[in-house]
Formats: sequence, structure tokens, C-alpha cells
Amino acid sequence: MNTRNRVLRLMAVFAALALIVSACTDDDSGTTEATSAPTTTAAPTTTDGSGTTAAPTTAPETTEPTETGGGVFTTALVADLTTNNFWAYLDPESSVHNGYVLGQSHPALYTLSIPDFLLVPGTAAEMPPALAQEGENWVATIPLREGMVWSDGEPVTAGDYVFTMNTIKDLELGSNWISYHPFKDAEAGTRWLENVEAIDDYTLKLTFAASDNAPGLALYQNGVLQAPMLPEHFWADIVTGCMAEEDPKACLYATDGTGEPSAGTDIFSTWEPGAFASIVANPDYYYAGVTYTVFDDLTFNQAGGAAGIDETYGPGGSTEILSQYADGPFVSEVIYSEYGGQDAAYLAFLEGDVDYVLNPSGVPSGRRDQLLAEPGLEFAVNPSEGFRYLAFNLRKSPMNIDAFRQALAYVIDKEFLMNSVLAGAGIPIYSLVPEANAAWYTDEVNKWGSGIAEGERFDMAVQLLKDAGFTWDVEPLAQRLEDDPDTEADESLEYSGVFTDGQGMRTPDGNLVPELELLTPGPGYDPLRSTVATWIGVWGDRLGIPIDVNPTDFNTIVDLTFPPQEDGLGWDMYILGWGGGDPSLPCTSHQAFFGADQDAVGFGGFNTPGYNNAEFEALSDAHDLATTVEEARGICNDMEKNISENLPYIVLFSTPLTDVWRAGVEFPITDVLGGLNAYPNAWVGQVKVTE
Repeated sequence: MNTRNRVLRLMAVFAALALIVSACTDDDSGTTEATSAPTTTAAPTTTDGSGTTAAPTTAPETTEPTETGGGVFTTALVADLTTNNFWAYLDPESSVHNGYVLGQSHPALYTLSIPDFLLVPGTAAEMPPALAQEGENWVATIPLREGMVWSDGEPVTAGDYVFTMNTIKDLELGSNWISYHPFKDAEAGTRWLENVEAIDDYTLKLTFAASDNAPGLALYQNGVLQAPMLPEHFWADIVTGCMAEEDPKACLYATDGTGEPSAGTDIFSTWEPGAFASIVANPDYYYAGVTYTVFDDLTFNQAGGAAGIDETYGPGGSTEILSQYADGPFVSEVIYSEYGGQDAAYLAFLEGDVDYVLNPSGVPSGRRDQLLAEPGLEFAVNPSEGFRYLAFNLRKSPMNIDAFRQALAYVIDKEFLMNSVLAGAGIPIYSLVPEANAAWYTDEVNKWGSGIAEGERFDMAVQLLKDAGFTWDVEPLAQRLEDDPDTEADESLEYSGVFTDGQGMRTPDGNLVPELELLTPGPGYDPLRSTVATWIGVWGDRLGIPIDVNPTDFNTIVDLTFPPQEDGLGWDMYILGWGGGDPSLPCTSHQAFFGADQDAVGFGGFNTPGYNNAEFEALSDAHDLATTVEEARGICNDMEKNISENLPYIVLFSTPLTDVWRAGVEFPITDVLGGLNAYPNAWVGQVKVTE
């Protein structure tokens, strides 16, 4: 099965299927609310202890292995590829655009079924065993499938997994790699996974560090079991050579990835920087021709293909099919043309140069009417699993002062922006977990002035700053009608809508607040974020905060704010977006975004703000040990409340995701949380193209 990895897609055990069903039937109404609360289920049980049950007697006919060569799938990237090195893609070059090209070549022990988010074996031969104590440690022994090969004919073995995990540890790889090999004590450099051993070519033994409790879902199923495996025979000598260099990690990331064999649906083929990249079909893909079927009781069946497998996981009693598709690859090649922005990409699409635009934001609202009028196009609208956000550098003043961030949260009127300025193109949000994920969403977060009139929000922000010790040469003022001699008083209104901008703002220690830079993608990449940034600059100036809104290339923002960073002081604020994490255990992403052991400077993780909060750390520790969905859900809700109160991010908005493609393209599934871009990397291993 193709590894469905993407940036921060930390996979898990089970999702709430009712959530996905309700969320994926939403129309283009501008909302992503699920219509009913989902149900949850325990981990799958088996009838014989082997991890499988007999297939339902009404299981569908399976698909035989498919000959590749069924055309070429041409796509457009709205930002350029920056690496062809898979190691680098999951750390300093961790952009979704790199993932589109590189994300279909590396297997994992376990992966998620799509669109239902059920944990199923990939390279592993059966469902994960429960952890058992061995002395003070926790261990698991996992058998692997025999017969999987890399595209150069070498077998995929337990040694590849051991090599990958040891490389993560020995070279201290960061960002996504930390989630796959998580720290137990980052300060001491100790890991939860204490030892990885290949008992033989097809048996792994994992030993976790001593603990009173077994590692929970976030560490075991969602962490180490989801790590992508890289081919030892290709990388071992390179890693050994890099270990002798002054900076082994930089050496590894600088290595050209051309020629790396694949065990996924496709093989990386060509890259002409600034022009295009391509991948080609892997004729030796293990799961080629396999049909995946999900039944309404959360039973999952995978059957057929060259390997002749027939496996069922879950209760095994239903005959009602909810989703079904066959694995490929069905096209001989996928071409990714680099356009560097949305305008050029959609112009190429309109002119027929490409079949599909890979845009994590979906079709821009300004393009939808134009595209709807074009013949020969097909559309899908899905709720978003991601969000756009404003991040603060907490290593610098005044961003490190709670009241500063909270005051900005008061004056950023998301409802006004989304409903009036952007005419409903976005949805104002206050939490990282989307409402569409009803099983995990909580409304009990601080919404900082939502529903309160502009003048009152402004007064609340100013008072918050004054209470924290901020001063001004000219104090900001929201003029009240009773104080405005030129305006007739209206007893129904309190404020006139006239403001006096603050001047000469000083921090509590008396220092003048310098001009602060707000990095944002420009209008060519995302007009929504660019517009929101402009208004944040206006509201900041009104409070006396001098903000320089700087439209900047997407990849440049990533380079400035994400690891590696020496001291993290090279930026003040930025606006970017995340695709959501694993919908079945979403607060694994919260840990990656805000955990102290994920600091982008100290530990090379995704915690770009440098957030370090004792309450959040305690919640994160508890989340690591949660072994049930119910337990993890309560902790996740508390994490959401913590972030909404302390605001290392201000989450801004999300958008329903509209996808459009040419009628000759056939996707296996079109209704899925997060849109067609999200799972897995626009389905390039399963898409079909008619000549």
C-alpha cells in the first residue's frame, strides 16, 4: 500500500467514521459543521489472534494487477519544488509542495485507509500487537511481509526500518522525524524508543524506555509505527560518509536524491528546478491491483493484486460497502510543472496545459465562477482539515508578552474579514481542530471579542495592554459618541467609529516598540492571507503597534521561520497555513506545533514560536500516555483551551476546499475531509487518465 505520508500527517489507530461520512457530504455553503456527533469504536478485534478475520462472504470482486502506461497525469504546482531528498523533505524542506512529488515512494509499517482513517498494515504483516512489559521496558515484536521489493529489485526488510530509525537518532533529525522517533527527555537527548532490532529480515523488535505506563496512541501507533522506511542499501554509505563531516545532518540533506529506489506506487524520475519534476510508475509495487473496501461497521478488506492477499480487519460482519477503490499505478508518468503562484497555474489549467492544479488552498474563490463556465471540467467541494494562522516569535519582545498577543487577538475581527472584506471566501475559526471533526472539536475556547462591537473590542485591547504596563506617547482611543461634538448622539450606539491611533508605544520596561515585520504570502500565492495581513497591519497601527506587512515568497518564509535556525531571532510574525494533522488523533499536531521538545531552535521541531508552557507540557505528557480515544479526546480539548488562551498562534480562518479537474481524469474518491490534495498527495498512484 502506498505510504500516505505528508507534512505533519501523524497517522493513528481509528477515526470516527460517522464524522467523515457527515463531513464529506457538506455542500458549498461555506460551513464545515458535521450534522451529527460521530460515534467512536475501540481498536479492531480479531477472531484468531493473527490480526485478521475471514473476509465477508459478500466481499466485492477484486481487481487484478493492472498494466501501467495508461497515459500521463499533468499537474501544476503553485510553489516550486525545493528538494528531491526525502530526508530533507521531512525536516528543513517540509513544504506540502515537496510532499506532492516525493510522498509516494516510501513504505511504512502501518498506514491509514482512505477516506475512513483506519489503521491498517502496510509493510507489517498484521495489526500491531499490544505492548508487553519486559523488565521495566515495553516491547513489541512485529512481523513484516515477505515479497515487497524496492524498485531496483532489493527486498524491503526489517533492516531498512532499523537503519531509518537509527539514522533519525544518530543524526538528530528534526521536524517530522521527531514525531516518528519521539523524545522522552529532549534535554538529555533520550528517546522513547530505546532500541530497534531486526531479529531476522522479516521480524522487528521494538523496545520502549522504562515507564510505569505503556506508551500511548500518540507515541506507539501514531508515532514509531508510522515512520517511513528508507532503503538501507542506497543510503547507508551516504550516511556513513556524512557522519565524518562537521555537520552530518546538513551533509545528508544536501545529497542529491536522484536514483533512490522506491517501494511505493511511483519512482522519482526527473527534476528541472524552476521548470518541472516527474515521477514514473513503479512496476514492482507490492499492492498494485489490490482493492480496498470499507464496510459500514468499520471492517476493512484488502484483496487481490499480484501478491494475492485477502485480509480483513475489524468486526467482519457487515455487507454494506461505504467506500471502495483499487490501487494502481494506472498512469505511466506524473508531471509536475512549477508555476510559482496560483495565477499562472490556473491560467495553464484553463489553457489545457495541465489536468489538475495541486493547490493546498483549493480553487481560489475568484476563479470559481470562471471555471464553472468552462466545459469539460469536474468539481468537488470538501470541508477543510487545515487552517491559516498568525504566529508570534516568543523569543523576542514584545511578542513574548501575553497581553501583546491577546490585544491583537481582540482587534482582529475575523467575522468582518471573512464575511465583509472577503465576501464569505473563508470561515472564521478559533480552534486548531475543525468543527467538521466533531468527535474532537471543542467550542470551549477563548474567542477574544467575537460578537463584540469594534469599539468595545478596541477598548478591551487597550486596557489589557495598559494593565500589562504598556504606555504610549499618544494613547490609542476609540472615540465614543458622547465625546464627539461633531456627531449627533445615537442612544443605540456607544462608539462613533472614529479612532485615534496610538503613537510611541513602549513595552513595560520602557523600551520603544520597534517596527515589527509581518511576513505573509503575496496575493499571487494566496490573496486571502495577503488581505488578512494588510488588515492586521491596520489594526496594529491603530493600537500603536508599528507593523510592516511584507508580502514574501512562500518558500522564503519557510526558510526564515522553520528549522534550521541558529537563534530564531530572524523574524517577528508570519502568516502561513497547516493542513490538519491526523483526524483520528489531532492533538499529535498540537504537540508538534507547541511542545517544548519540538522547539525549532533548540531541537529542530515545528514549534517555530518557541512556546514553552508548563500547563501545556503536562497535557502533552498525559497525551503521550493516553491509550484510549476517550482519554486522548479530553486532553486534546484542554490543549485547545490552553493555546486559545496563550496564543502562540492566532488561528485565523479556514476555507471549504474546491477541486477542479479535466473530465478525462478519474480520481478513486472525491468526497474526503481535506480535499483531493490531501490523501494521498492527490492520489497519483490511483488516478486514471483517459487519452
